[in-house]
Amino acid sequence: MLRSKLQKKILRIVTSLIIFIMSLMLAVFVITDYLNLFERSYAISLQTAKMLSYMDTVQKGVSGDIGAEQAGDLEAIIDHYQSQVDATFIVIHDKNGRILASPEDNHVGRVQAYDDGFKAIVFGANYSMISSEILGPSVISKAPIYAANGQIIGVVTVGYLISDLRKIVYHRVEKLLYISLFILAIGILLSFWLARSIRKDIFGMEPEQIAEFYMERKAILASIDEGIIAVNREGEMTLINTAARHILGVSSSRKGDSIDTIFPNLPDVKAFQNPAVQAVELAREDKRLVVSTMPLRLNGQHRGEVITFRDKTEMTEIVNTLYEVRKYSDDLRAQAHEFTNKLYLISGLMQLGKYDEAIRTIQAEISVTDETNQFIFDYIKDAHVQAILFGKVGKASEMKVGFDVDENSSLESLPDWIGTGALTVILGNLIDNALEAVANDPNGKVSFFALDLGEDIIFEFSDNGSGINDEHMTTIFQQGFSTKEMVGRGFGLSNVERAVNALGGYVQVTSDEEGTVFAVYIPKGENRKNGGIV
Repeated sequence: MLRSKLQKKILRIVTSLIIFIMSLMLAVFVITDYLNLFERSYAISLQTAKMLSYMDTVQKGVSGDIGAEQAGDLEAIIDHYQSQVDATFIVIHDKNGRILASPEDNHVGRVQAYDDGFKAIVFGANYSMISSEILGPSVISKAPIYAANGQIIGVVTVGYLISDLRKIVYHRVEKLLYISLFILAIGILLSFWLARSIRKDIFGMEPEQIAEFYMERKAILASIDEGIIAVNREGEMTLINTAARHILGVSSSRKGDSIDTIFPNLPDVKAFQNPAVQAVELAREDKRLVVSTMPLRLNGQHRGEVITFRDKTEMTEIVNTLYEVRKYSDDLRAQAHEFTNKLYLISGLMQLGKYDEAIRTIQAEISVTDETNQFIFDYIKDAHVQAILFGKVGKASEMKVGFDVDENSSLESLPDWIGTGALTVILGNLIDNALEAVANDPNGKVSFFALDLGEDIIFEFSDNGSGINDEHMTTIFQQGFSTKEMVGRGFGLSNVERAVNALGGYVQVTSDEEGTVFAVYIPKGENRKNGGIV
């Protein structure tokens, strides 16, 4: 059935991959589900134990303040909650260790010493643990029962047998295994179809034959001094050999581009339908090229062209290339020399063990940044705002724009309902807009101010740019509006307004020829209208 090496290889790879992924997924599922089931059992059993310990019926039943008729209610309550939380057992002991309620009727009335329940009966602790004292190895939670006078009069124990938890995981894995086997069968069928489809596309050749053919073609093309470009019937380049890339100064990434981007004056390649070679002389930048074009046919159908060309000014190009290489080498040498001196100094200090001096040398390069960072740490307490500001300080430094955090700023940790996403949208967009507004100004400066002392959280962003035109003031928050003629612009301020509105706040803008100020007001606590995490 498997008549080729390709089919066998694809089947082997696909099957092995599917089995590996399924095995990995099953292992991860078993471990994760088992751990989650244990954690859920801990949480539910502890919650149930604490709830039962506070119920009047349980407290009265343990203290002996109810009659025989009401005592049956205690057992009914235990049975009810045991079924509700799918617990294996719920047991109630009085302060002497006597069992008052248990799923095992023959255990009721027995006296059981407080071993695992010692912390609950003595210290009044609520806790969970693995224990074997009830019905075998189980996940149990214990909660003390208090009388009206505040004394501990008993203990509630809620537990899940570990063997039951394992059975639950086993049944889930069994169902998942059936699904995995079905997927494996589908994968095997698809591998047969894939192998057949691939062999059809590669004319029945085996992988080693294709590799041999490819290496031969690559060696031949690389050894030819003439430039060769293969073009499909749509005029898109499908192959560019080494000589062609060298002569034209292009990369292999140009594959897929139109031949017109290389030879705009070349006659239409689709017009070459005869077997004769068409040759023309073309100028490309400062080169004169002799270009020959021959149609490419497959099974009698026109499938494209092969274009070959030679450079008439090759020697000139070699000289120019050598000059450019030397120039680039000199530039890099000068640049490397500048940085090498600094690196040698730091390296020497480190080797001499003078780490403090090395650190001071590094800090001398970033003294301004350190001062700004320290100020942010001292007065901006919210970690998310700090992170955003640190990133923008680095961006401003790269853009050669002054970026200051107002010394009057004061900001504590923000409420949880102001999410990181909202802060990133609001602060990130408004600071970026301010930086762009002064990017071309050698004296450009951006200032950030934050305050949360009143009923509102206030963020203020100011720049000393040329300001916003009056006719744009009413449209700056419209989605898609931008003063920059670039695709993909005009969404920042609209996203800012949407995020601020979602937090129940508002944005104010003032602008004149001396600059622009954006002020964002976000109400705190109960004053917010419809805030939420964005």
